[in-house]
Amino acid sequence: MNQSVDNVRVTKHYGQGRFGQIHYRRAAPDVPSNHPPLILFHMSPYSGVIYENLMADLGRDRVVIAVDTPGFGNSDAPLVPPTIQQYAAAMGDLLDGLKLRGVDVMGYHTGSKIGLDLCLQRPEQVRKIIMISAAIWTDEELIEHRAQFAKAEVAADGSHLVKWWRAVGRWSMKGRTLEQMADGFYARTMRPDISWWGHNAAFGYKTAVALEKIDHEILILNPQDDLWDFTPRAKATLKNGHIHDLPGWSHGFLDVKTTETAKLVRGFLDAP
Repeated sequence: MNQSVDNVRVTKHYGQGRFGQIHYRRAAPDVPSNHPPLILFHMSPYSGVIYENLMADLGRDRVVIAVDTPGFGNSDAPLVPPTIQQYAAAMGDLLDGLKLRGVDVMGYHTGSKIGLDLCLQRPEQVRKIIMISAAIWTDEELIEHRAQFAKAEVAADGSHLVKWWRAVGRWSMKGRTLEQMADGFYARTMRPDISWWGHNAAFGYKTAVALEKIDHEILILNPQDDLWDFTPRAKATLKNGHIHDLPGWSHGFLDVKTTETAKLVRGFLDAP
């Protein structure tokens, strides 16, 4: 993790949820903050490691918590593939255990849907929502995506790792270094037997229906990644928010554009 001298330290902790232990990262200022805590949910199949640089910046003026979704990172796994609703409910368990009341939430791809459903389940507890992409697919597109992100095949010669590494490079934005790619790559390689569960849950979630039910303020960041073309469809059901396109940004922007991302996040969350 690249961290300036002005940024805060990211620490690691465990809480408890309905599926077992939940691992999370935490960053916070030295003095109490008036801002609500910001809860971060990662994309699949990674972990909260993707947020470490952003946390070190945002943690200067608020509590920031990045959770490893059950079955990912260092969090215990459910016994069977969960739904987005079940992932969100487990995140609610963690909030209860940490005795957090009002929070803001931010999610990346699958994590954005978890944040959205957490708001549906706990509308009085969630204040504002930031979604990094809000993909809405047709039935035909879902068939293609389910096939593409099915259970991973592990090769005896390790060639599956090369395949995954090349996919990271293909979707990484300009300016992302090999070292930055490698920092979080290990999280993508963990538990290949269940690493498809996050995508599976995302494909079964009705994002458009959820957006229709939510009156909370929502900012959708739309980087030019693999969901760039599917996110604008959210405009049709987005009741109280807007989509902010990020042309030229793609996976890795949390590290390459950390300062700019932190400015976007603060600008939305801190606006009256």
